[in-house]
Amino acid sequence: MSDEKLCHRMIRFPTLAGSIAEVGVVYEDTLPSGSSLGTVVTIHGAPGTHKDFKFIKEKLTKMGIRMIGINFPGFNYTPVYQNQNYGNVERQIFVNAFLDSLDLPGKMVLLGHSRGNENALMTAAERHAHGLVMISPIGFRRHKGIAQKSSMEQIEMVYNELPKDEADEMIFTVYKRFGFKVNNPEECISALRTMNRCSMEKQIEFVEKLNQNPTKVLFLFGGNDHLMEYEILFEAKEKYKGLKHFDFEDTIADAEVARICQSLTEGYKGASVFVKNDDHFQNKSRADLIAEFIRTILEQEKKLINKL
Repeated sequence: MSDEKLCHRMIRFPTLAGSIAEVGVVYEDTLPSGSSLGTVVTIHGAPGTHKDFKFIKEKLTKMGIRMIGINFPGFNYTPVYQNQNYGNVERQIFVNAFLDSLDLPGKMVLLGHSRGNENALMTAAERHAHGLVMISPIGFRRHKGIAQKSSMEQIEMVYNELPKDEADEMIFTVYKRFGFKVNNPEECISALRTMNRCSMEKQIEFVEKLNQNPTKVLFLFGGNDHLMEYEILFEAKEKYKGLKHFDFEDTIADAEVARICQSLTEGYKGASVFVKNDDHFQNKSRADLIAEFIRTILEQEKKLINKL
């Protein structure tokens, strides 16, 4: 896309295999000179890239808010590295090394989609971020998208045993058959390995840390998600303390968006929003709400600072 502002940065970090990885991270940075309001850091799903947040990016850019879109190794932009581990521990080492290298000034909001929410949550909790926005999070127990764990692990095992050409053809066919928009076999196997290593209930440790922080939260999910049962997400949202809940059938009028954002000024830690007819891709359909909520987080923090 012509409006993308892609950057390249070399980072080094220790791996669980005991080696030091040196990776050229390709990421999007909409305002490299910075923003007086703050920075939104996006964490994509599996599969996924920084492009998953393009509709939100357009709105945040108009608001003067900086967005940095991370691309994990193996997902089209940032290359895979030797002995890469796809679990959250090493993914988080990668995220922290990248953010440390940027040394971002000012306020930070983490924005996650789908599988990326696990690392968005971990980052927000560990770094005491100003905000965390979770779009279609995955909950704390197995959902439709990963219900057949043994089958997914078996596919990974078969991939590892086959000659590379055959393995690549197999995994690409599987992902295409299930309707995923993927570009190459490397993206497919990276996504599969990442999904096979979800933390699930281990996320609760970080939710509890987050509950002790002043971090503001938006927990957004839909009832027509082909990958996530909304019952699982209703269970999950109860672990996040201090959220004001909102239910909608479909349309969220501007007045309702304002009411959701107003929860931040009413003493709540944030809001949980369920939209019955929404699918998995609220990063597109609810871009207005997400951008306005982020702006409210950052502007509220600015007002608090000015009062001190």
